[in-house]
Amino acid sequence: MTAERGDPAGRAVGDEHVVDEEVLPVVVHSSPRYGRFLMIGVVIGLVVAAVLTFLSGVNDEPGGPLSTGASGVLRVFGVYAAVCVGIGLVVMGLLAILLGRRSLKHARSARAEHATTLVMDLDTPVNDDVPRWVRDDDDLS
Repeated sequence: MTAERGDPAGRAVGDEHVVDEEVLPVVVHSSPRYGRFLMIGVVIGLVVAAVLTFLSGVNDEPGGPLSTGASGVLRVFGVYAAVCVGIGLVVMGLLAILLGRRSLKHARSARAEHATTLVMDLDTPVNDDVPRWVRDDDDLS
């Protein structure tokens, strides 16, 4: 069951008057969700940084940065994370751009219809009076 135009606000359909109608040519294509691609790049970068930190801990020499305890491990992970997350963002961003360009090949033309309507609203008519919050404010006068 579909609702008639104007029904959600409780007005009758006859209260609306179409003022302007436009039909515009548009191009429709799907594009990748860039935020998701970048988030995947961040997650992959953090995983690679954790793996590299673990592998450098296995091969650590005495007196190295990982031998100072938890703070050394966090410093090494932070450096690896900064580099790997940056690389992950760049790689996944470029992949998203390339997929976006590829989706332009599958673009199709369509028509978009736009109608401007005016509604006769007799319950709350529009007027040119100054709003109450402006009239009541002593600082603005």
